[in-house]
Amino acid sequence: MKTDDLRKAFLDFFRSKEHELVASDSLVPKDDLTLLFTGAGMNQFKEKFMGRNVTYRRAASSQKCLRTGDLENVGRTSGHHTFFEMLGNFSFGDYFKKEAIAWAWEFFTKVLKIPPEKLWVSVYKDDGEAYDIWKDSIKVPAAKIMRFGEKENFWPSEAPSKGPNGPCGPCSEIFYDYGAETGCGKKDCDPSCDCGRFVEVWNLVFTQFDRLSDGTLKSLPNKNIDTGMGLERIASVMQAVKTNFEIDIFTPITGEIRRYASGSGKPAAARQVNAIADHIRAATFCIADGVMPSNEERGYVVRKLIRRAMSHAQDMGIKEPFLYKLVAMVSDVMGGAYPEIRERRDDIAQVVKREEESFLIVISNQLPRVEEAFGSMKGAKDAGKLAEAAFNFYDTYGMPYDMLEEIAERRGLKIDRDAFEKLLDKQRELSRSKSKIKGEIFSDSFAKKVAALGLKTEFLGYEDSRAEAKIAAILEGGEVILDRTPFYGESGGQAGDWGTIETVSGLMEVEDAKKIGDTIVHIGRMLKGSFKAGEKAEVSIDEDVRRRVMANHTATHLLQAALRKVLGEHVHQTGSHVDSERLRFDFTHMKKMESREVARVEELVNEGIAASIPVAKEIKDIESAKKDGATALFGEKYDKRVRVVSISGISKELCGGTHVANTKDIGIFRITGESSIASGTRRIEAVTGEAAKKWVEEQGKLQAAKAAAEADKEEGKKLAAKRVEEEMARIDLYIGRAKPAGQAKIVVENIGNIAVDGLRAVADRIRSKEKSAVVLLSTKLDDKVSFIIAVTDDLVKRGLSASALAKDAAKSVNGSGGGKDNFAQGGGKAPEKLDSAFEAAIKTVKEKLR
Repeated sequence: MKTDDLRKAFLDFFRSKEHELVASDSLVPKDDLTLLFTGAGMNQFKEKFMGRNVTYRRAASSQKCLRTGDLENVGRTSGHHTFFEMLGNFSFGDYFKKEAIAWAWEFFTKVLKIPPEKLWVSVYKDDGEAYDIWKDSIKVPAAKIMRFGEKENFWPSEAPSKGPNGPCGPCSEIFYDYGAETGCGKKDCDPSCDCGRFVEVWNLVFTQFDRLSDGTLKSLPNKNIDTGMGLERIASVMQAVKTNFEIDIFTPITGEIRRYASGSGKPAAARQVNAIADHIRAATFCIADGVMPSNEERGYVVRKLIRRAMSHAQDMGIKEPFLYKLVAMVSDVMGGAYPEIRERRDDIAQVVKREEESFLIVISNQLPRVEEAFGSMKGAKDAGKLAEAAFNFYDTYGMPYDMLEEIAERRGLKIDRDAFEKLLDKQRELSRSKSKIKGEIFSDSFAKKVAALGLKTEFLGYEDSRAEAKIAAILEGGEVILDRTPFYGESGGQAGDWGTIETVSGLMEVEDAKKIGDTIVHIGRMLKGSFKAGEKAEVSIDEDVRRRVMANHTATHLLQAALRKVLGEHVHQTGSHVDSERLRFDFTHMKKMESREVARVEELVNEGIAASIPVAKEIKDIESAKKDGATALFGEKYDKRVRVVSISGISKELCGGTHVANTKDIGIFRITGESSIASGTRRIEAVTGEAAKKWVEEQGKLQAAKAAAEADKEEGKKLAAKRVEEEMARIDLYIGRAKPAGQAKIVVENIGNIAVDGLRAVADRIRSKEKSAVVLLSTKLDDKVSFIIAVTDDLVKRGLSASALAKDAAKSVNGSGGGKDNFAQGGGKAPEKLDSAFEAAIKTVKEKLR
């Protein structure tokens, strides 16, 4: 059975059991700061598991997942992956153990037709209920039902004794038996043996307890089911292969890798080939979900995956970028289930290629640094430093370990692998802690507290700017929840509305509104009195602020259409923010926009505004909207019914924000900035309407000021040049009144209204005309003095130093000075002391030349 067919069979089976089929969530968890990546099928259902926003009681999904805690094992074992799909069925206070166990068995034995004798099961040692269901209802022989402890058969693992606090429960696992000919060969071999004969294929979690802070397990009023089955693992069973990397969605990728490696002359080890295949799948899906390679958090993981894959490729003799060529193969294999991969294939490939090129530069730059760092170390006494340095190059710069080890060996050094592994374990723990639920499960954040109230706010803001409402709740910080409101709660990149809420007992100025689930929270300050829950309220938004927000939001739709027209269809929105002052739009594009491209985009947006096109808004079925060509934001989850905002002939997007009635209402549009925010992601900042007019005026003033400054600068240069010419004409005069010093002359002049550069030019001219001279020139400006001292070469040979003279003179005028023996300059804040300073210099010169 092919993997795509297996995925479909699972979802169809649970559809027949009245489950809601829910599309995979993004790899980037939305509104969940406790997770770096989506790591399990249950992540997107956390609210429902807590009894909040339960719109259906049963669900099934095939969820994209990413885990990096066991990165070192990927490629080494038959079943470790970073990216994988998790098949799961879920119950939110509906069915429980009996149905979950029965349906799992039915799916395996009836749908997939796995012989019952090939299956074993395990239960938590104290879960007699699950044991009895398997033994008495399913008729699994007692000898094939294993009882394990809380480490193996409780979720979270060891929760009863070690926590964390929160929802938890026993689990039951189903194992596939590859047969006695596989593994250790012992007659008493069972699923507790790690010889490879048994593989766990499905985990059924029975969430029935709430662990309290004192360690007691309290029964939950609503018991939940959370199951997980790795798609790749069950596919390997169904396709009768021993590793996940031999299934049909991997072999085209691994085959392509081997084909590239065949020309290198080095053997392609299965471990390396499998790791590359895994990592390019993971990177492809991450980039498709908007995670670009970078040095921070999610982006760092993607960068690390690509660089590890490149390291493996280099070990196989592949020295040029080639991973980007595998993106097409990944999209061919996975594009049926995930069409966004196919749609963004070229864009993803360009991101990967750029990262590969960047890594090659890193290796080129870092190799000399590795050589230098390792070269300063000597033998066993620096073993700790060597391991630490090696780990730093490995973890921070992605330098391959084998390459580091080879460099060390060339210098007679040996990296302490144990010390290196300890550092790696520490980093791995950090990685695990960032990719799993932290601390108290489903922590009581502000959003959780709001959601726990179970209040739904009716949004009236598409049609109304004023309304009568009832105060449904007042939160600890004074935030207000209404039963109905015209206030748009911040979401989808659009800022919340401003305005007022007034009751007979108080008046609140609303400075923001947030949308949390189905609740809109109003945030602001009381201008008078106070509110009481249940009071009637007059609610009104600031219509001028809303009008400007709507103009900016509609402008982003015109902007995206213009970008796609100018730059290409690869452009996709990765983020945006619109408020009453400005708009920001982030999009996929591999290079800096040229000035002509920016100008053309701006021109197209203004053409759309000038065309006075009505902006249509309608509610449609999501599939119908997509068929009509409506653009959806990648990684965003939508309801079955969606709002479509259309600008005829230009744009059609799924959008829940507020918009102008006609494009002419935007006024004018001006781009104020274009920049990079990550590899392959650009940002445009812009303004509309009055803000755009003001920006244009300010730019005009800046340009005028700049032009005036340039003109002043040029005029200043002309005047300075003229002053120098005037002084050049007086050089013979200055030489004529020079002081004698033996056969040499000392030229001393204070020249007004001239720059130091001018003094330098005059001094050079005097020195060129007089073959044996000391020149002391100065200029005074306000309360400061600057001076130049020049000495001809013949006098330098006799021991005179312009630098020494300048330093002494500078001390006298409370300043500093110095330079070379033949030319120096200085200055100070005591111009009244300059004459005595120069007299001292003249005295020194005469003494030297005596």
